[in-house]
Amino acid sequence: MSTPLIVVRPVAITDATLISTDVPEADYAAWNILTTYGLGDRVIVTAQHKVYESAAAGNLGNTPASSPTLWIEVSPTNRWKLFDTSNSTQTAKASSMTYTLRPAQGVNALAALNVTGALSVRVRVTHPTLGSLYDVTTNLASTPAEPGWWQWFFGLRTAPPIMVATDLPGILGCDVIVDFTGTADLAVGVLMVGEQRAIGLGVEQGASVSLRDFSTYTENRFGDMVLSQGAYAKDLRMRVPVPEAQIDDVFEYLTTLRATPALFIGSRRRRLLTTFGFIQDVPTSMDTFSTSGIDLYIKALT
Repeated sequence: MSTPLIVVRPVAITDATLISTDVPEADYAAWNILTTYGLGDRVIVTAQHKVYESAAAGNLGNTPASSPTLWIEVSPTNRWKLFDTSNSTQTAKASSMTYTLRPAQGVNALAALNVTGALSVRVRVTHPTLGSLYDVTTNLASTPAEPGWWQWFFGLRTAPPIMVATDLPGILGCDVIVDFTGTADLAVGVLMVGEQRAIGLGVEQGASVSLRDFSTYTENRFGDMVLSQGAYAKDLRMRVPVPEAQIDDVFEYLTTLRATPALFIGSRRRRLLTTFGFIQDVPTSMDTFSTSGIDLYIKALT
């Protein structure tokens, strides 16, 4: 066992929450009621921050959100992809991107998930009266998997795809400013802020991770296979011992997360034990007079 399981319930990001960003919302032209759209034409509806594709020729005067047979919802706009509940859709902007959020409640945790092409993430928390309360930069540049001079020069290098901060001040009325710097391929799948809760005495040995792969393949009459890589999800199973005096409150808290995306951090040393998903099942046993055991089955979001 190690440190307690950390569960972060994300705060919803709305137009009022997003104060500013340098990521433009210009994927396509905005939908116009006076424009006739052809089959396959794409537009954005800025009020919903979504991209739609016309499913018919001569498409005139049909509101995308209320015309499902004439318009297909494609995705959020690039600016808002990192705020949806999908880990695989990424907001992309070459070299750098900045988001300033003003949550409606105090937040003490932040996470960036499915990060590619990033070199660093700087997180700042400022208050209009108290000034700067937090300013931490995390290095996400690729590093050798093992220490040593040979590994440094010749070994395999990997870049962490996630960044988690669990030490934000948690004061109401603050702005949270997140600056990403990176390469031309910089992209972020999820950016979330929220309220964390520590649960139990630590994840027991034997936690398991499984991969759900949505890739597909086709086979022709000659037996040749064509693979098409799709999204994937990293499901997690872990057992957490909880002091007997806390088990009622912990179980009741977990029931409030039903059908609710959350971040589960089973270990700060192993990225494998961190996943973004929802609780599929939570069998609970009264093991001894002093502790109870919770088995968490977390179904990850793609």
